[in-house]
Amino acid sequence: MERGHAVIEQVQKRMLISIGQLAKKLGLKEGDYVRLELAEDGTSLRLVPVDWHPRQQEYFWSEEWQERMQRSLQHLAEGRVKAYGSVEELIGELENASDNKD
Repeated sequence: MERGHAVIEQVQKRMLISIGQLAKKLGLKEGDYVRLELAEDGTSLRLVPVDWHPRQQEYFWSEEWQERMQRSLQHLAEGRVKAYGSVEELIGELENASDNKD
């Protein structure tokens, strides 16, 4: 591969291609999404990494949030959860916990 170029061969009509060499240069990992853009003059393609989730959900995919999700899943698996019969019951327990903290 020279200067960020790679030669690929059209395989069937579906254009199944391998972009392994370019993926390394772009920092793409398995499962990442890319968009192919055709240049205005129609003579070249541009490979653009894209996010698959909406920007307003970016916080959810942060490392910190994913760690919290894993802890929550672990608590669920261990049975460290409690069910409430009503919202009022939950609020009452939260208020008591807050009062006992002082």
